[in-house]
Amino acid sequence: MSRQEDDQQLHTEETQSMTVTDAETRCIERDGSGMEWLDISSLMTLGTSELGVGELLKTESMTLYMALTSMEVMEPRLDMGMLTEEDKHEIAKWDVNRVLSLREVLWITQKLFYCEITWHSSASLLQTLYMCNYFTVQEIPDSVGSGRGAENPGRDLVLFPMIFALGACCLQVWKEYLKENIYAEEDVHFGSQPVEFFNQFSHSQVIEMMGTARGYLQEISTADNVDVREQEAAGVLLEYLEMRVLWLKTLTFLSVDCMIDDPSALDQGTKCLQELRARHSAFQNNPISDDLAVMVAGCFDPKCMRKYPSMAPVKPRPLLTHVQSHQAFDSLLNDLSLVHPLLQAESVESLINFFTCFANQQPMPFVRSLMASIFLTNNLVLLRYSPLSFIKRAIREISGPYVWDVLEYMEREPARLATGNTRVSQILVQDPLAAVSRIDGFCQEAARNLMDWFRIMCQNAPRQRRICLKYLTSWDVLQGEAEELDSWLYVISSSADNRASEMEAVNPAFNPFWFSSWAYHMKLMMMENALQIGVRLDLYLDYELPMIYGYGAQILQSHFDHLRRMETMLAGKTGQNKQLVREQSRRVEHKWWVGQYVDESTCLRHLSRWLVYVEAQCHLATALWLVSHACERLRLVRAPWARRLQGLSGDALDTCRQQETNDNQAVRYALRFRTFSRLNSPTPLTFGGWMTTVGQLDESSASELFAHASRTLGKARMVLDDGCNMLGNMDDGWRSKMQELRYVAVANSVALAKLQNLSDVVQNQALQVSGSLALAHRQILLGAAQPNAGEGSQSTSASEKETGGCGSAMTAAAQPSFASASVSKSKAKREKKKRRAAKQGQEQGALSKASEWLMATDNLGVSVVWSCCDASPQASNWHQFSFVIADKPASSS
Repeated sequence: MSRQEDDQQLHTEETQSMTVTDAETRCIERDGSGMEWLDISSLMTLGTSELGVGELLKTESMTLYMALTSMEVMEPRLDMGMLTEEDKHEIAKWDVNRVLSLREVLWITQKLFYCEITWHSSASLLQTLYMCNYFTVQEIPDSVGSGRGAENPGRDLVLFPMIFALGACCLQVWKEYLKENIYAEEDVHFGSQPVEFFNQFSHSQVIEMMGTARGYLQEISTADNVDVREQEAAGVLLEYLEMRVLWLKTLTFLSVDCMIDDPSALDQGTKCLQELRARHSAFQNNPISDDLAVMVAGCFDPKCMRKYPSMAPVKPRPLLTHVQSHQAFDSLLNDLSLVHPLLQAESVESLINFFTCFANQQPMPFVRSLMASIFLTNNLVLLRYSPLSFIKRAIREISGPYVWDVLEYMEREPARLATGNTRVSQILVQDPLAAVSRIDGFCQEAARNLMDWFRIMCQNAPRQRRICLKYLTSWDVLQGEAEELDSWLYVISSSADNRASEMEAVNPAFNPFWFSSWAYHMKLMMMENALQIGVRLDLYLDYELPMIYGYGAQILQSHFDHLRRMETMLAGKTGQNKQLVREQSRRVEHKWWVGQYVDESTCLRHLSRWLVYVEAQCHLATALWLVSHACERLRLVRAPWARRLQGLSGDALDTCRQQETNDNQAVRYALRFRTFSRLNSPTPLTFGGWMTTVGQLDESSASELFAHASRTLGKARMVLDDGCNMLGNMDDGWRSKMQELRYVAVANSVALAKLQNLSDVVQNQALQVSGSLALAHRQILLGAAQPNAGEGSQSTSASEKETGGCGSAMTAAAQPSFASASVSKSKAKREKKKRRAAKQGQEQGALSKASEWLMATDNLGVSVVWSCCDASPQASNWHQFSFVIADKPASSS
C-alpha cells in the first residue's frame, strides 16, 4: 500500500471516529422555537486531544483582536472571572445555611447598602449587588418572613426581607432606566439586568415581611437575656429597615406610572421623602462603632461575573466607602426633592430656569431619567399638558400677547372682521383660518425642538454640550421659518387702505418679529450653554481662554441687544389690544396655568430678568477676556509662543514658529467655533474679525487691561445688585443664579485687587508695555532663536531668510537701494559693509529691548491659576482666576 493510500485510510478512520453516533443522536433536544441542539462536548474533546500547548484551531476570519475581545482567560488581570487559589479558598468559607448573628447581618446589610449606592453611581449590577451570594439561592426557606419556627432568625427574619426589599427598590429604578432617557456606558451599564430573584414577592408581601422583621428586632432590643452588642446591632438594623421601607415607598409613589394613576401620589411620595431625609440625617449624626459589625467570610464574591456568562464583562469598579455611600445617598435624596417643585411650576420661564440649574448640578442617572420622564411622558408635558399648549405659552411669555389676542378675537368674533369695524382696522386679516393653521404648524415644529431641549438638560454634561451644538442647526432653521411667518403675518394684518410693503415686513424697525424673536432668544441661550459647559468640563486650554471669552462676550452682547429690542417693541405695543381682550369677568379661566392669559406686565417682567442676567454675564465675560489676554501677553498663560525660546532647537523651534503663524491660529479658531460659523445669526465672528477685535487692545498695556477688567467686574456687581432690588419679588431660582454669578465677580475682583496691591509687580516694566510692542518683541525673539547655538552669523542669515528676520517692517526699512553700475567694486564693498553694520546694529538694539522685555516678564514672580468656581453648580460655568506669588522669580534662561 502506498503512502498516499495509507494517509487516506487513516483520515477515513479518524473521520468515522468523530461521526455522531446513534446514541448521541438520541441526546438531541428541541427548544420552544423548534431548534435542535446537540451536545458535542465529547466531539470537541476528541478533536482537541492532539493539540499541544499554544496551538489553536481557527478559521481564516478569526483574528487576534476578535480572540482577545471575546474571551480573556487564564490571566487574572484580564479575565475578571478567573479564580485563583486564594479566591477558591475564600469562596469555600461561605455556607448558605450558616446561622447568622445580628452583628453579622448588620455587616451584610451595610455592604449591600454600599453596593446599591455604587450601582446608582453608574456602576454595573455585576460589580455591586450580584456579588452577594444570597442572590444565587435557588430555594427560599419557608420560614423567611413568617416568624414561625425559624432556626436561623437572623437570616430568615431580617436578612432575607431586607434583600427582597432591596430587590424591589432596584426593580423600580430599573423600570425607569428602561425608558431610555439615559445612555449605556455613559450613565449606567445595561449589560447586567435584574435576575428573577427580585421578582419572587410583591410589594405588599415585602412590606409585610419587613413588618415581621421590625417586630423581631424590637423584641431583641428590649430583651434582658440578649448580649448588649447584639442589642446595639438590632437597633442599627432597625434604622436601616425603617429607611429601606421609606425608600421603597418613595420610589413607588414618585414613579411616573403611580403619579399618573393616583393624583395624591406626589404628596405621599414627598411626605415619605421628607421623613426619609430626616431619618438619614439623624442616622449620620449618630455614627456606629467600627467593630460592631462582624464580617461574614465568603459572603461576597468579587468575581461573580462567571455565574452570569450572558452579561458582558465590565471594567473593575471599587465600592464606595461608608462615608462616601451615605454622602451619595444624601445627595440622591436632595435631588429627588426637586420632583415636587418641578410639578408645581407655573410658567415656562421658571421651568427653563429650573432645568438649567438642574443640568449644572449633574445628579445621578436615576434622578435625571426620572426628571426627563416626568417632563414628557405619553405626549404629555408634566403629566397633564399638551405640547402644543405648552409651546404657545412659552412663546407668549417672551414675545407678549399681541398676536395671540388677535387670533383669539378672530376665533371669537369672525363676523366683525367682514364689517370693517374701526376697532380692528389695524389688525384686519383677510384669511383668519390660514393664519391660525400656519401658526399651529409652526408651533408643532417649535414644540419638538423645545421638548428636545428640556430632555437634553437631563443628560450628562458632555452629552449636553454635544447635542446642544448639534441642535443649533435645527434652531437656526426654525428661526428662518419663524421670520417668514412673522413677515407674512405683518403684511396680511395691515389695514386694507394702508397695506404694508414687503420691505417693511422684513425691517425690524417696523415688524416686531414675535415668533422669530423667541426662537432667536432660545438659540442664543443654547450657544451660551455650550460655551459654559465647555468651561465646566475643562475642555479649553489656558491659551484658548481669550478666544473663548472674547467670542462669548460677543454672543452675550448680541443676546442683550436682542432682549432690549424685544422689550422696546413690547412696551410700544402695550395697551393696543385693550379693546380686543375679553373682560376679566367674561374670560374663561383655564384649569391649568398653560392656558391662562399672559398680560404685557408679566412678559416685561420675564424680559427684565433676562436683561439683568445676560448683561451681568456679558460684563463678566468681557472682564475674563481682558484678564486672560493680559496674562497671555505677560507669558503667564502657556501659549505656544510662551515657551523658553533659548532652549528650543531643530524641530521644536520649527513647531513653535508654525504655531505662531496666523494660518495655524485660524485653524484652531475654526475648530472651536465651526458650529457657530454655520449659523445665519448672530453674524459669525470670522478669524479676521477676531484679529481686528484683538487689535483694539494693542494700544493698551497689561496694567491698563487689568484696571479695565476690574471696572468691568464692578459693573457686573452693580447690575446684579440693582437688578435684584428692582425686580423685587423674584422666585428662588433666579435670585440664587444671580447671587452665584455675583460671587464669581467678587472673587475675581478680589484676585485683581491683590495683584494691584503688589508694588513689585505693578512697577514691573512688562506691565507698562503696549500690546503692539509686546507682539513685536515676541516676533523678534522667535526669529532670533537659533536651531543650533553657536553657528555664527551665517546661520542667523539663514534663519532670517526662513522666518522673515526681526520683523518685516524693520527689515523693509533697512533694505538699501542697489548701487549703480558706475561704482567701483571696492566702494561697493565698503557700502555693503556699512549697510550690514547698520542693519546688525538695528537688530542688536531691537533684540536687546526684546530681551529686556523677556527678562521683565520672567521676573514678575507671579503665576496665574485658572479653575472652575466651585462655590455652587451654577458658578462652575465660569472661571475663577488667582495669582500665586512665587518664592523666587523665574530666571530668564
